[in-house]
Amino acid sequence: MNATVSSLYIYPDSDSPGQELDSVDVTPSGPEGNRSKKHAVHLVSVDDYVATHPKANIVLDMDASVLARLVGEVVRLGDCTLRVTQSPSQCAGVYAEVVTPGSIAVDDELQVATA
Repeated sequence: MNATVSSLYIYPDSDSPGQELDSVDVTPSGPEGNRSKKHAVHLVSVDDYVATHPKANIVLDMDASVLARLVGEVVRLGDCTLRVTQSPSQCAGVYAEVVTPGSIAVDDELQVATA
């Protein structure tokens, strides 16, 4: 699967715009500096991000339908491993929990774990 990180964002305050980053350390609770949320990480395709502007942390250069099919999969971005847990009910993309904390940077390639 060819997909890379297009953009990275954190949202320190709920009423403030996101801060775009070149890289971010992802802790067990999500990207460092991001406000605490129910789901650690929110991933979205670049097409959906442009269209709907959700408060996603990781924008991926991949088709939204392919991203949606990753629910239940374990993926790796940079040094970080994520388990894609579900699709949001109110916005685009998918949510993920942090399996292995680590650093993610723009242009990192998405790798899907194989069983």
